[in-house]
Amino acid sequence: MTGATGFLGGANAVEAIHRGLGKNLLLLARAENAAMAHARVIKNLQLLGASATDIAQISVDQILCSDLSELDNVASDPRLDRVSVVIHSAALATFANHPSLEKINVDGTLALGKLMHRRPALKRFMYIGTAMACGEGAGINAVVKENIDLPLGDQHLVAYTRSKAMGEKKLRDIYPDLPVVYVRPSIIVGHTLLGCAPSQSIFWVFMVWQLLGALTTALDEKVDVVPVDWCAQAIIDLAQKDTLSHNVFHISAGVGSCVSFREIDLALAAARGIEPIGATYKQITPDAIATLLPRMRECVPECNDRLLLRALKLYGAFAGLNYVFDNTNLLAEGIRPAPLFTDYLPLCVESAKHIPIAEQMKWDFK
Repeated sequence: MTGATGFLGGANAVEAIHRGLGKNLLLLARAENAAMAHARVIKNLQLLGASATDIAQISVDQILCSDLSELDNVASDPRLDRVSVVIHSAALATFANHPSLEKINVDGTLALGKLMHRRPALKRFMYIGTAMACGEGAGINAVVKENIDLPLGDQHLVAYTRSKAMGEKKLRDIYPDLPVVYVRPSIIVGHTLLGCAPSQSIFWVFMVWQLLGALTTALDEKVDVVPVDWCAQAIIDLAQKDTLSHNVFHISAGVGSCVSFREIDLALAAARGIEPIGATYKQITPDAIATLLPRMRECVPECNDRLLLRALKLYGAFAGLNYVFDNTNLLAEGIRPAPLFTDYLPLCVESAKHIPIAEQMKWDFK
């Protein structure tokens, strides 16, 4: 497993431990030495709900201490020849134009592919991408299918989704015989038991949307949101299956579990003890978001208004697409449908209520 010090990667590790697979894990993590890498992993797993008993299953001997850019240094490690499944979750997940996006998300993925290519025990290499790597070319209100091909040009709203699409394409082109399964989670927000305590990524957008009373989508349009622990359960389910009928999966709410912005407004208002904004809500264009600047300064005074304005333009463009990600392949494997975002949203509100919006935004703009 890669990414065990991150949000989804850590949730994957916790889920594997809960299934009795803890002793089978080999976790790639970077640090000066294996002990320090182990400490980083353990701290994150605790944040994601791992108990003392869970943590005891992960020893320093289960750490492959390296960075994705330095994997040649560990290529001779004999443990790699016993790896049957790779779950590659490590990525730089940011909507900022970070200079290292392609180095980590593309070059790092190819380095891992090279490291594991033709290892004797390897039967599955699970590349964790993102459903939004489909770009904006799928069309407004589209049900996006689980297709192998993704756009690489200017159809992407942010460099992050393009880098994930590029990672998939290059991995497939350079290592055509690598047994890759492409796993694309949709919009991951919170945890069904921990709310937003482990990460406030994207949740703050819904809060700001309600504070402003305006966004780029109609209230009755839907949004494809899933919790991180359900994502991890689906990923480990796929990892453990002897055979898979497809090699592309959306880990998504899909048509059956998507909720509307109106339903989110009602649940969010109830959790916050306020009136919903439905009666006064205004649908605006992304270009009109700038007109909300005075209201932003009033409602979220602690935020850098230029950064918040840029963020809302980006998220407003995503929201305006109103994508639902088809998960037919996933459900056909017997994976249970995602829980509704509105069912665990009150936990998200409670767990994040003392965290300023400016702090919450840092999860998405590293």
